[in-house]
Amino acid sequence: METTTNEIFEQHEIQEVRIVAGITADDVETFLNMAAASGLFSSDAMMTAEDMAWDSAYGDGNESHSFLKAVINDSGSEKAIAFICFGPIPYWPGNYEMYAIVVEPQFQRLGIGTALVSEMFRQTTVETGNRVYLETGTEKKFENARRFYEANDFIQQNRYIKQFTPNDGGVVYCYDITSDTIGEQPQ
Repeated sequence: METTTNEIFEQHEIQEVRIVAGITADDVETFLNMAAASGLFSSDAMMTAEDMAWDSAYGDGNESHSFLKAVINDSGSEKAIAFICFGPIPYWPGNYEMYAIVVEPQFQRLGIGTALVSEMFRQTTVETGNRVYLETGTEKKFENARRFYEANDFIQQNRYIKQFTPNDGGVVYCYDITSDTIGEQPQ
C-alpha cells in the first residue's frame, strides 16, 4: 500500500512524499541513525528497535509489527526521511501499540509524521483495530513528542489497563479509533 502527499520542504520547492509499507535492509541503518539522533531512545529501546527493524527487513511478512516509511526522490533515487513502527498488542485483540516514530530533523513540522500516523490508523482499522497505545517519557526532552501525540488526538491516560502500563517515568497515550468524539477517553 502506498499513499502520496505533497509537502513544502523549502521556501518555494514542492516535493512529493510517498508513504510506503515495509523496511528494507538498506533502510535499517537510516532508521537507527534517526532514532539515535533524536536522543529519545534509551539503550534498551534502541536494541528493541534494531531487532524489530532487522526482523522486518529480513522477515517473511508475518512479523508481529509493521513499518511504514516516508520517502522522497533524491537525485533519482528513493531516500527515506521518516519511519513509524507499530503492531498488535499480544493477547489483547483490537489493540495496537505504536513503538516508534522518527522524522529527519529538516523534514519535521511539515506534516510527514502526521501522515505516517494517519496511515497507521488506516491500516489498523482495516485489521479491526480499536485503539492505538504508545508510551513516552515525561522529561522535558519528550515535550515536543507529547505535543505531537496530543496534536494527533492521542489522549493521555490517567488510569491503566493491565495489558498496557507505563515503565518507570513513562506516560501512556491512547487513540480510540472507534470513538466518534475526538478526545474521548477509552473505557
